[in-house]
Amino acid sequence: MTGPSGARVVLPVHLPQTAWTNGAGYTREISVSTKSDPQRSSDRRSADYEWRLSLAELTRAADFSILPGIDRVFTLASPGPLAMTVDGIECTLRRGQRVEFTGEVAVTIELTSPEPQLGLNLMTRRGSCTGWTSVQRLNGKLALDPSAGVAAVTVLAGTVLLSDGRKLTDLATLVLDVPTEEIEAEACLLAITTVRRV
Repeated sequence: MTGPSGARVVLPVHLPQTAWTNGAGYTREISVSTKSDPQRSSDRRSADYEWRLSLAELTRAADFSILPGIDRVFTLASPGPLAMTVDGIECTLRRGQRVEFTGEVAVTIELTSPEPQLGLNLMTRRGSCTGWTSVQRLNGKLALDPSAGVAAVTVLAGTVLLSDGRKLTDLATLVLDVPTEEIEAEACLLAITTVRRV
């Protein structure tokens, strides 16, 4: 969904979901950048991505796939709690908390409540680009600059008003296909995805 400002908004409800091979969840691809086509898109899948942002629905205890050469940032996008074990280290996440790890390490999850949990996944190909997710609480204006590496902003809670008047609510993602964008947040928890090529 692109508005007058040119900024693209991706809503999870409009994205196809792909079932995990282990049956423990689903993935909705928000945006991907490939070497052959650097345009960020929410409607292509590629094993040869430079970076990929997706939303996972976790339905039961499971192991994450081993992904050699990939660096990952997992941010809990639902209330939680979610128990994770990353390379033998246990942690418990609540909404907005994140864990960084390489695709080579063993990662397991365990749901501590009957409701499915949601995870915002940033995956970057090592040697091609680096990426991270910062989580901010914001009540006011924020200028987003893609030239500084800002690739996307996901609303974890609250409301965001775009410069063209559109409103974003829970789990909507603004993909930065425009030179700059200023947003105004109302009691928001935002996950800001930054990617830089190496």
